[in-house]
Amino acid sequence: MGFKKILVALDASPETQVVFEEALQLAKKESACLMLFNCVDFGSKLTFPTEIKEKTQEGEELLQGYKKKAQEQGVAVESLCRVGEPGKSICNLAQSWRADLIVLGRRGFRGFTEVLLGSVSSYVLHNAPCSVLVLQGEAFSS
Repeated sequence: MGFKKILVALDASPETQVVFEEALQLAKKESACLMLFNCVDFGSKLTFPTEIKEKTQEGEELLQGYKKKAQEQGVAVESLCRVGEPGKSICNLAQSWRADLIVLGRRGFRGFTEVLLGSVSSYVLHNAPCSVLVLQGEAFSS
């Protein structure tokens, strides 16, 4: 059984390009559909509606660039930007979209930093309804 629906979590970090390229190559190899996903997380901060709209628009613009690249390579692709907690949002979308695989990056925080910041990749690994491919942040610098 191969992967037919691949959910790719993308953000504005430097690792995102590598995460996208890995997912795109896998989608081409498997003849799979991609779902490009960006989650705008404000944490517990109070925000103004204009700030939410601005950040969501930035997320949608980010996704549109990657969506165009996937379409140019002949890959079926959808995109979605949401406001929420990234880990839960990724798992919820994977469930509702019936993803076979989630692809995301990991920045490589360790120990106390990871405990303080929480880890989206760790949450997804423990709660995803499907297989997960995590690309380690340290691998991006080589």
